[in-house]
Amino acid sequence: KLAVRGVVRPPFIARADMASLTLSDLGRIGLPLFAGAPMALRPAEVPPNEGGGYSGGSSSSRAPVPAAVLARAPEAAGKGGKPAPAAVAAPAAGRGAGMAGSACALGTPLIDIGANLLDPMFRGEYRGKPRHQVDLPAVMQRAAAAGVGQIMVTAGSLEEAREALALCRSAPRDGSWPELVCTVGVHPTRCGEFEAWAEGPDAYLAALLAAGQEGADGPCVAVGEFGLDYDRLQFCSKDVQLKFFERQLVELAAPLGLPLFLHCRTGEAAQDLASILEKHVARLPERPGAVHSFDGSLEDAMRFVKLGFCIGINGCSLRTQENLEVVKQLPGESIVIETDAPWCGIKATHAGHKFVRSAWDEVKKPEKWEDHASLKLRELQHFGG
Repeated sequence: KLAVRGVVRPPFIARADMASLTLSDLGRIGLPLFAGAPMALRPAEVPPNEGGGYSGGSSSSRAPVPAAVLARAPEAAGKGGKPAPAAVAAPAAGRGAGMAGSACALGTPLIDIGANLLDPMFRGEYRGKPRHQVDLPAVMQRAAAAGVGQIMVTAGSLEEAREALALCRSAPRDGSWPELVCTVGVHPTRCGEFEAWAEGPDAYLAALLAAGQEGADGPCVAVGEFGLDYDRLQFCSKDVQLKFFERQLVELAAPLGLPLFLHCRTGEAAQDLASILEKHVARLPERPGAVHSFDGSLEDAMRFVKLGFCIGINGCSLRTQENLEVVKQLPGESIVIETDAPWCGIKATHAGHKFVRSAWDEVKKPEKWEDHASLKLRELQHFGG
């Protein structure tokens, strides 16, 4: 878990392992963007590719989340069998530092607005190779013990939307896990699935809408993860992304009336994304949602903020000094925090790493896995690090 000072005004805890989560201080910025629990941000990614996050691979090649994922694991504990320490974020420096104590200190539940809990790494699988036992239950128990009240499970395809709904409905509700909510939508790098669908794009969209409607009275709280990604056009062309982003906006998000969980990569994509949102502004809900994992320019961020969107911040948002300068200038009330776990941790090479203030029990290699400890930067293990 990473406590960060001086980068953003609201204090937050950041870590992509999900044993210690990146979370918003709801006392300051926990707007009910994603309808549901009081002050909750009710906010999908796919098989990781070489750049991290979603790939262009078909979700049909992934095994469904096994029932074992939901099995209760031994209660998380610190070294020597002692309870793991709760996370407390230090007050943020800079403007707004005089605010009341952190969410942890105030006893306010913390919310991670985006985590890839369907990722095979939480089943102990790295590039298709098993390296430790399923540990999602242990991760969730550590998260709950650290004060995490809710996590939005992101989906990036029709299959993942259905898996996310099943996971949310099957998760323990006795307080041992955070409450799980989820999204429904198709990631930009996977929009080729619309045209590859045997019954055609219209049928795929109809099935997505049906999944969203099925979960609308429960765990489905946002449409996404969808948007534009011009950094990985090898997985899906720009034209296909544009076509099916707009169709999802009009034919999925608008009928469901849910906030948007948006993906945006490159400045050109940001301009196109904002233009389409402005074109359809009348279709957006009152609190339209969040642009997640933001690492763009202040100008692009403020264009989204002007439309009412919040800006999602995680380790990828804190890589460079330029990133830090952007985050510092964002309106505090427009910042929301996410892990995007198991991706987007704050690495030692990142400019934001100097603001890390806390440490947790962890192991560095999957083969050294222990149920009480975080696995340090799982994404590096995926790449053989």
